[in-house]
Amino acid sequence: MRILHTADWHLGQELHGFDRGAEHDRFLVWLLDTLDDEAVDALIVAGDVYDTVNPPVAAQQRLYRFLNTALARRPGLDIVIVGGNHDGPSRLELPAPLLDRSRISIFGALPRSDGRPDPARTLVPLTDATGRTAAVVAAIAYPRPGDLPVDGGGAAALSDIYAEALSAARDRFPDLPVIATGHLHVTGGDVSAESERPVMIGGEEALSPDLFPKGYAYIALGHLHRAQGLKAAMPLRYAGAPFPMSMAERSYRHSVVLVETDGQGPAAHRLIPVPRPVAFLRVPETGALDPEAALAAVAGLEVDLPESPDLRPYLEVVVAIDTPVPDLRRRVAEALGDVPVRLARVRALSRGSGGSLADGASLPPALDEIGPAEVFARLHRQRFDADPPDALARAFAELLADAHTGPDTDAEETA
Repeated sequence: MRILHTADWHLGQELHGFDRGAEHDRFLVWLLDTLDDEAVDALIVAGDVYDTVNPPVAAQQRLYRFLNTALARRPGLDIVIVGGNHDGPSRLELPAPLLDRSRISIFGALPRSDGRPDPARTLVPLTDATGRTAAVVAAIAYPRPGDLPVDGGGAAALSDIYAEALSAARDRFPDLPVIATGHLHVTGGDVSAESERPVMIGGEEALSPDLFPKGYAYIALGHLHRAQGLKAAMPLRYAGAPFPMSMAERSYRHSVVLVETDGQGPAAHRLIPVPRPVAFLRVPETGALDPEAALAAVAGLEVDLPESPDLRPYLEVVVAIDTPVPDLRRRVAEALGDVPVRLARVRALSRGSGGSLADGASLPPALDEIGPAEVFARLHRQRFDADPPDALARAFAELLADAHTGPDTDAEETA
């Protein structure tokens, strides 16, 4: 059984105002070719298919075209898609009645029975090239705030869900390998703070790998954008995003995971690098330049003309300043002239007390570079001269998660 694990497509995303449709088109064409080249039997998308709960029409059309083409090109392909924290459950499941349910399974949220999550309903059998059922997926989506206790038991409740799903799979498919999906932050995973919204699951932001009971052949994770594996009792990997979702991810090596199982023990897996459709440039490569030096470096950039304006490289310019320079971005744009790049961001870093300017790590970030939770913490410190208590920080994180994901409107549909 050959299964391709990918995640965090973020269809409909914009990067500093620039549409990313051309990059997504390139990735999806490559993905279709890879499904053929690797003779893949099943595709798993582990959440954050869309970038927002209400994705633009173009993003939805892009997904539907991909699904239609994938089914036409690979008649035996099974596709399993689960929702992430960026996805609206109902919107993600919207096309399900129009799709071949024997080949495409979409879980925007955890299915429910009698008002509680029903792990047994997440099971999806997968068929190999001969049409024989050869594996099963516990398609567990991002747990919404209403799925788990807020305090004191959220992690345990989610662990129980994975255990119940594994037990149900063993009852129905006693001799088949079981793969689980997950969209969450597992302890030890490397986070990209600029583009990943923090998630709170049962009052906790990061959960232990021990969450997953022994017996799964592979855990297909989404949420963290860096492709990475974690130490666990079974193979446990983040597929990562298909290309950088922020300027901070420009050094990532993006990939998808080919999972192979013969039904005996943990699944084998290998990474397939994803070609980057658009280059990410930084001036300078590390650290920061004085304004005049930065302008000279920008004016001297040599960039090949891409085949399409939508494939021009993104550029970040990092400038060290002693005093505010209100027209800095305009001056950088003028210095660029006709250089075929897209000016994504100009970062003005104060020299402060003389700390290191390497990548701006030790300097105060601009407001658009920090998350709401940090803004909340800073305001609390300003008013009360202390960090917010843990309980208050957790409550704010829960409110933030609700604001990002929208109301739990899927309960009636999945009941």
